[in-house]
Order: sequence, then structure tokens, then C-alpha cells
Amino acid sequence: MTVETQLASPHAGVLYLVEMQFLSGTSRVTNWSHNLVWAGYTWLGLGSVLNVSQITETERLEYPALELGLNIANSAQLALALGTVAEYRRRPIILYRGVLDDELRVVGDPEVAWSGEMDQCRVKTGNGEDDGGAIALRCEIAGRDNRAAQSLRLNNAQQQARFPGDTGLSRIEQLTGKPVTWLSKRFQKQ
Repeated sequence: MTVETQLASPHAGVLYLVEMQFLSGTSRVTNWSHNLVWAGYTWLGLGSVLNVSQITETERLEYPALELGLNIANSAQLALALGTVAEYRRRPIILYRGVLDDELRVVGDPEVAWSGEMDQCRVKTGNGEDDGGAIALRCEIAGRDNRAAQSLRLNNAQQQARFPGDTGLSRIEQLTGKPVTWLSKRFQKQ
């Protein structure tokens, strides 16, 4: 049975394998209810303890984030969230996705569904009734950080506030407002 035929079936299940490369070592977990051996490694089965947010795939220039939810009852994961950020911040993470058949066997090999870097870890305490606590680990595409200067759009006023007298961006609005042919007509005809 192929992955495509199983996905067309009404009984397709999803298996997630998450490889998190922490500073202290690599952790491999799965949403499977028990440990699983794949690609020469044993993946720790966390079952319902692990959940994965929706994976957004777009054709536009967007950088969708991913959020992993880990149950707060797992003491090792709680220690991670309350520990130093150097343990996980800007460290690689890879999410593999596999398809399960009707007998809960993996069809084909799991494929990379998302990869990036771990960014922020926070503890959600829940509402105290039916919503339990969780650890939310936000992950971003590598090189994407909305706090970084390269993602900000700069103009001359911002540049003058930071570096008075600098004329590096003084004509940027004029250049972006009036497109100019950069190549000569003679060069374009060649």
C-alpha cells in the first residue's frame, strides 16, 4: 500500500517524529503511545503528551512558525521549560511526518514535514477545569526572527534617529517611489 492510497482512506493516521537538538544532547520523541525504532534511533513515545500545531505550507514568501505542546506532567520537559534558554534557543529541530495504515503500521518512510530552530518556551497553566497545563515550545524557520534588525523595514527618519548625520538612507524613499531603469537601452538590446 502506498502513502497516497492510505491518505485517500478514511482511516489514515498521522505519526509525528520530532528530533530536537538541545545543547546537552539530541532528544527524539514521537506522538506514538510507545517507543519506536526508526532510522537507527529509538524515539521516545509520549503519546498524547506531545501535540503539534497546524503546519502551514504557503507559496507566498511567508515564514510560518510551529508550536509543539508538551504535557506539563512530564518532569523532564518541565525542567527544560524552566531551565536556561541557552539549552534550546536557536537550536535545530526537525519534524518528520508519517502515515499509518488501518493496523497502525507506518506506510513508507516518514518524511521531513518541517525544520527550523527552537525559539521560545513558555508554560501554560490551563483554565483549571478541563484544560490541563502544557509547555508550548515555539519554533521558527531558520534565519527568521521577528525581533532581528534584518526583518525591519528601515527609512531615513529611523536611520537619523539612530545615527544622526548619516545619509545612507536619505534617498531611499525617492528611489522606491520612482522606479528607474538601471541598465542602458544599448545594454538591454544586446
